[in-house]
Amino acid sequence: MKDKNSRLHTDYKVSICIPVYNNPNGLKKLLDSIRIQDYKDYEVIVSDDSDHKHADLCKEIALSYSEYMTIRYIRHKSTGKPGDNWNSSISDASGEYIKMMFHDDWFTDSSSLGRYVGLLDNSKAQCAFSGSMQVSDDWRYARHIKNGDLELIKKDIRNLYVGNVIGAPSATIFRNRGIHFDNRLRWLIDMDYYLAAMIDEKDTIINTDEPLVSIGISDSQLTNYCRQHPGIVRREYLYVGRKYGLLGNTEYRKYLVSQLKKPH
Repeated sequence: MKDKNSRLHTDYKVSICIPVYNNPNGLKKLLDSIRIQDYKDYEVIVSDDSDHKHADLCKEIALSYSEYMTIRYIRHKSTGKPGDNWNSSISDASGEYIKMMFHDDWFTDSSSLGRYVGLLDNSKAQCAFSGSMQVSDDWRYARHIKNGDLELIKKDIRNLYVGNVIGAPSATIFRNRGIHFDNRLRWLIDMDYYLAAMIDEKDTIINTDEPLVSIGISDSQLTNYCRQHPGIVRREYLYVGRKYGLLGNTEYRKYLVSQLKKPH
C-alpha cells in the first residue's frame, strides 16, 4: 500500500494548499469538505505555523484524513510573516493546478473542486475564480464580481491595483507556474500574487459567479489586523505600485494618492 504521507511527487492534477494557524476546528471543517468532493485527482498539503498548544492537534487532525486522501503535514516554524507559511504550503506542490484554501474556508458543496478544474481545463486562462458565500456566526450572503469590474480586469489585469475584485485566494485556482507570495506584504499579498501570476500573460482569467467556496468571516483575520495598522496599507500600495511600474499611469497614481490620504 502506498504511503499516503510520503514526500514523493505523484503529479496529481490539483495541489490543495492549506496554510494553518491556530485553527484546528477550521482545518477539520475544511478537510471534511475536501473529503466529500466528487473530483478525486488531488493531493493536500497542510503547512502549520500554529503555536505548540494548537500544532499537535492540527497535525493529528490532518493525518487522520490520510485514509481518505493523499495528505502531507508540514510543521512550519513561524517567521511572523503570513506569506512564508502560505509559500510553505505550495513549495512542494506537484499538481498542475494550485488550489489555495485557507483554514477558515471550505468548499460549498461536493462538486466545487470539479467545477474549478473544469474552468481551467476548458480554457487557456492562468486563473479561474468563483463567487463565494460569505459566512459569519450571525449572517451569510453570496458574493460575486460585478460585470463592470470583470471587464476592467479582463482588459488589463493591472486594474486590480485599484481594487482586488477577484477576492480571497480560496476563491481561486491557478496553473502551477512556481509563483510564490511576496512575504513582505500583508494587506495586498493576494492582489500581488494575482499580478505576479498574470501580468505578462495574454489569457488571464475565467470565472463563474457560483459560490463554489464559503469564506469564514471573523474578527481575528489578517484583514482586520491591517485595518488597525493603516501605515501597513499605505506602505504596501506604494511598494506594489513601484514593483510593477504602475505609478506612471495617471489613474493608478491618483488611486495611490487617495490611499496615502485615507485614515483606513
